[in-house]
Amino acid sequence: MPEPNHTPGRPAPPDPATLKQLQARHYLHSEHDFRVFRELGPVIIVRGEGSTVWDSEGRAYLDAQGGLCLVNIGYGRRELAEAAAEQMAELPYYHTYWRFSNRPAVELAARLAEIAPPGLETVYFTPGGAEAVEVAIKLARAYHRARGEVQRYKILAFENGYHGSTFGALSASGLAPHRDPFGPLVPGFVHVPPGDLDALAATLEREGPETVAALLAEPIPAVGGVTVPPEGYWPAVRELLDRHGILLIADEVLTGFGRCGGLWCLQDVFGVTPDLLATAKGLTSGYLPMGATLCHRRVVQALEEAGMPFLHGHTYGGHPVAARVALGAIDILLRERLPERAAILGERLMAAFRATGNPHFAEVRGKGLLIGIPLATDGRPWPQGSQFRVEAECFRRGVIIGVCPYTPVILLTPPLVLTEAEADRLVEVVDAAVRAVAPAVWGG
Repeated sequence: MPEPNHTPGRPAPPDPATLKQLQARHYLHSEHDFRVFRELGPVIIVRGEGSTVWDSEGRAYLDAQGGLCLVNIGYGRRELAEAAAEQMAELPYYHTYWRFSNRPAVELAARLAEIAPPGLETVYFTPGGAEAVEVAIKLARAYHRARGEVQRYKILAFENGYHGSTFGALSASGLAPHRDPFGPLVPGFVHVPPGDLDALAATLEREGPETVAALLAEPIPAVGGVTVPPEGYWPAVRELLDRHGILLIADEVLTGFGRCGGLWCLQDVFGVTPDLLATAKGLTSGYLPMGATLCHRRVVQALEEAGMPFLHGHTYGGHPVAARVALGAIDILLRERLPERAAILGERLMAAFRATGNPHFAEVRGKGLLIGIPLATDGRPWPQGSQFRVEAECFRRGVIIGVCPYTPVILLTPPLVLTEAEADRLVEVVDAAVRAVAPAVWGG
């Protein structure tokens, strides 16, 4: 019998042991930790359906990380595979430099303008999220230059913000352990405490607001700890920035496309419209790589009126197959009302975690299906690194979770199609794993 998922006429895939040998010998992973890889070995995911994935040895896992916080519509959507195949047969690629484009890219730009926050009606496509952030930074600086304010170049960003690993996005990221191995970094970035309006105002005063181009921020910093801002924070920030002529860039790479219980977190959850919006992840739900930067009309008009070309480009920007898949993913997301589902299920899930009475859950916080659980015992935060023990214990029990890498916080971002039964299992496994790991963390 042929191997599962084996296409007749093609060589049979290597057996799992050989695949792992090849991986260990030839594959340099994202954020590769050589010691951890030696100790734990490789994992090869071969199939997914709904909120479940299977590895090369046939083990099934509930994926409460949603791939890398992005498989919003779940795995196994065959209509997207069919759409990709149709587009590949018709036009597999064409670039979008100068005045060239392709039909799916144009249709996707129009669709995004239709569902975007008010005024964000022009779209630039990128291969992914970090690149979308880079475009937003460039556009913010170009906007002020087009208006004759060449002194405005500084970008403010949160101390616990994460924006990607390319050099501009990395320089904007506030997580020092993530940045420091690659210095010196790009100048002109200033970091401020998240959720603190007074600190932001003081930073503007110190730096000189006339030198600041934009504030770049996740509506809810996720990798940095799922720190939900206090009530009224974002409207007050918007007013402060407007007073000084400073743009607001929303990094909705992770929080967009329903993750936080609204299509766009900043607009639909906090009631604030940005000037530029970077997104990716849920744009295609991971079915193909793609990102986008959504631009307010006044930003584009400033460049056009100044006769300033936007000298930036990506070979794969607006890729027709990725754009076709994104259109299908957006249709599924809206047709099945998954943002609304995320809001309801997220509240249910957070209530269930609180109801466990786990003495090591400092709190349960988040919006929609972006959930963070800081770990502490008797008011003492768990040591940095202990969150990875919980992650490993959950994996042993058949559940994949995420953790914040630089603070002891569990990070949960399951597919928005997570069932109630799967949510119950997630709570049960995380609760049990934390209780099992706690004695080793504290030496008990």
